[in-house]
Amino acid sequence: MPRRTSMSENLRVITTMLQMAWRADRTAAVLAFALAALQAVTQSAYGLWLKFIVDGPLAIGAVGGVISIAATVAIAYGGQRAQSRLRDHTRYLMNGQILNLVSAAPTLELHENPEHLNELYAFQREGYQLSQVLPRMIELCAVTVQIITTAVLMVLVDPLLLALPLFAVPSLLITFKTSRIFRESGERAAEPGRLAEHLVELTATPGGAKEVRLFRLQAEMLRRFQRAHQQIRRFHGQAQLQAAGWSLAGRLVFIAGYAASIALVVRRVAVGEATIGEAALIAVLAGQVLGLVSGSGEVLQLTIRGLVAANRFVRLQDLFGHATHSGDRPVPQRLEHGISLRDVSYQYDGAAQPSLRNIDLDLPAGSTVAIVGENGAGKSTLVKLLAGLYNPTTGTITIDAENLASIDRTHWQDRISAAFQDHARFELLVREAVALGDLENADNDPKVLDALERAAATDVLTALPRGLDTQLGSGWPAGVDLSGGQWQKLAIARAMMRPAPALLLLDEPSAALDPETEHQLFEAWTNAAHALRERAGTITVLVSHRFSTVRMADTIVVLHHGKIAEHGSHKDLLQSNGLYAELFNLQAAAYR
Repeated sequence: MPRRTSMSENLRVITTMLQMAWRADRTAAVLAFALAALQAVTQSAYGLWLKFIVDGPLAIGAVGGVISIAATVAIAYGGQRAQSRLRDHTRYLMNGQILNLVSAAPTLELHENPEHLNELYAFQREGYQLSQVLPRMIELCAVTVQIITTAVLMVLVDPLLLALPLFAVPSLLITFKTSRIFRESGERAAEPGRLAEHLVELTATPGGAKEVRLFRLQAEMLRRFQRAHQQIRRFHGQAQLQAAGWSLAGRLVFIAGYAASIALVVRRVAVGEATIGEAALIAVLAGQVLGLVSGSGEVLQLTIRGLVAANRFVRLQDLFGHATHSGDRPVPQRLEHGISLRDVSYQYDGAAQPSLRNIDLDLPAGSTVAIVGENGAGKSTLVKLLAGLYNPTTGTITIDAENLASIDRTHWQDRISAAFQDHARFELLVREAVALGDLENADNDPKVLDALERAAATDVLTALPRGLDTQLGSGWPAGVDLSGGQWQKLAIARAMMRPAPALLLLDEPSAALDPETEHQLFEAWTNAAHALRERAGTITVLVSHRFSTVRMADTIVVLHHGKIAEHGSHKDLLQSNGLYAELFNLQAAAYR
């Protein structure tokens, strides 16, 4: 159900946007609002000068009219320049904050929550309106000043004419109603909108395109896309019909007031209670009010839509800001004792059962630990908990007896290096794609080459036309695409960049490689782990579904249905003849 924003939330959003304008360019902000208000006053003065022309000395009225027009033109030019400058500077500031918004949280839970994903999608669809919020607020300020000025001039002729602007109030109030209708329809359409974009992405990306063609899924993808699109159209169509009905009702109320005001002025002129100049003034002002009602409704609606996007921005800031908050305890420079998990469980949002249950595990400093198990056993979830990417649902994780919840999470992640099966494909120069693993050595080619060697990825480099200067990604000029195994090797090299991590996580990073190559890599990583043991007390965690490649680990942890089935050395586990021995022998038989 779409949520309604409270008055306090709206005021906070407006305050946030004004503060952002002040930080972006305070001079342009002051000028933009002040000149917009002045322009509104000079525009309202047109009718006053017309009255002087008709009723008073022609010269005074004409000179005043010329001055008023010239002032309006000059002020409008200055106001546009100030608004343009403010919009550019504010957009730059906003873009920087948006860029930092999603990546600021050290955990992944917000990225995997459907409600938050819908909020992000809606924000991405409406985010362009953020840059329009301040200009619309300035326009709204100008409209408000012009309405007040017009009302004052009307009262000077007849206090009853003050009712004309009041007849515009229903139309303006209805604008809030129609904006809420459009906002709620946008929120309802967020989920089918995400699905439609996902289907388009599946058919456009190489990985999805292969399966779409081989399984003849074109018609099915189109059917699902059309169904999602029909849902979106239905939500938006219903919103447009409701909004049109409310808007028509508001316009009819104002038209009735407009007709009554004109009739009142005509009657007063006819009985000699008003001059022709005053009639001309009211005619001009009534026309301006008519234009203001038409224009202000649109401006107000656009302002509200922009504020809706701004409200999402503020809510997302709160969400990710809260997620960013972590402890302030320092990370040990060198692990002395290790990592301990006590009664740790983790359950994904919406899942019926925990992915991990009641995990009790010690990872001694300097040890090499292998985590094995069948698909869905909880291996990757455990790795993400160790990395601080997830918070345990229950239980505690300690680093050298310090609760991970009390440790500065970003500093802990600075001490981690990792390679994942679902790694990122950074379409940069090879040098840059590897050096992202340790930005402090981004320009250190020997470090990059050493990381490639330790990742057994030098064959990837020699196969590329320009070595470290090769552009990755076929979508770029002179770009080269890689095989799945080559991309994985670069991801592993990225994990080798940090010289002395406290925790090295290798979550099935070599799944696309053949067993022999993977075994060689695991041997190399185990040797590297021994070298890091004395220097930093590094704990190396190897995750694999291939049991034969992890025999050299100090400890092997066997996960089964989210629980630790057994753990120990390869020799001990074989001797115990439990689940590990069964799965190991099954895999060994398959390779014979």
